[in-house]
Amino acid sequence: MKPVELDYKMNPQGFLEPVLEVEGSNQEIGQYGMRAMNYLKEEYPHRYSLLRGEGTLMEIMEKVNEEAQGRMEVLQEQMLKTDPIPNPQNFHESYKHREMIRTSAEEIVLHEIIYKAR
Repeated sequence: MKPVELDYKMNPQGFLEPVLEVEGSNQEIGQYGMRAMNYLKEEYPHRYSLLRGEGTLMEIMEKVNEEAQGRMEVLQEQMLKTDPIPNPQNFHESYKHREMIRTSAEEIVLHEIIYKAR
């Protein structure tokens, strides 16, 4: 049996870590999945490594992305009902109002879904 050859990189603490390729790592995880993965990698590196090693990281991040997108749609609809566009005939005002609602909804989604330990 041939030994496995691995590449190594130096981590911030000065230890060598193997560089592992994860099957399915080329999957689309979307904007929110990527943000959640970066958060997990920075704030919970051991958990990130564990999920990556198990091969479940990308699947989880896909689900996070789907959940976040769904929540964004619901929040934006609710906010538009509560705070309708004051002058729908004015494109500039309408755009600004929708952008404000999108930003507010995204802030909620980031705190409720993205910035959460998995």
